[in-house]
Amino acid sequence: MTVPADHPAPDTSAPAQPAAAQPAAAPTSNARHLRAFHDAIGEDCRDTPTVPDRDLLALRRTLIQEEAAEVDAEFRALAARLDAGEPVAATDLTALAHELADLLYVTYGAFDRLGLDADAVFAEVHRANLTKASGPRRADGKILKPEGWQPADVRSVIERAAGSRK
Repeated sequence: MTVPADHPAPDTSAPAQPAAAQPAAAPTSNARHLRAFHDAIGEDCRDTPTVPDRDLLALRRTLIQEEAAEVDAEFRALAARLDAGEPVAATDLTALAHELADLLYVTYGAFDRLGLDADAVFAEVHRANLTKASGPRRADGKILKPEGWQPADVRSVIERAAGSRK
């Protein structure tokens, strides 16, 4: 085989290796991460909005309540340390961060098991919340709804996902 001078000669000392398989694309959102987890554990995932049976509804409610209670406990523990004048470092947020992530995990899990597109619902709520930016603020800093504010239209998100307009 003749190789042009501006190209290196191929290495024939080792047998050609097949190209390494490309890993599957990583999930790009928390909702997709949760779907990957549900797929991995064999959960029944829905792709369209689906009313759950009573048992699934109770389970998702219980999981969210349990995690919310753990988040509350961590907030209280941190507040108690601050009230006692103890020094608190950024790393002392570890338990709270963990519990907040667990709460998100079970919340995204509820969206997934109900066939709801968490990213689309969040985007609609975010859109509506951005319109509050010009609203007044409470003394504690919470932004209030301005005159004429319209809530998120989550129903239309669900209707589009269900493929119907009811």
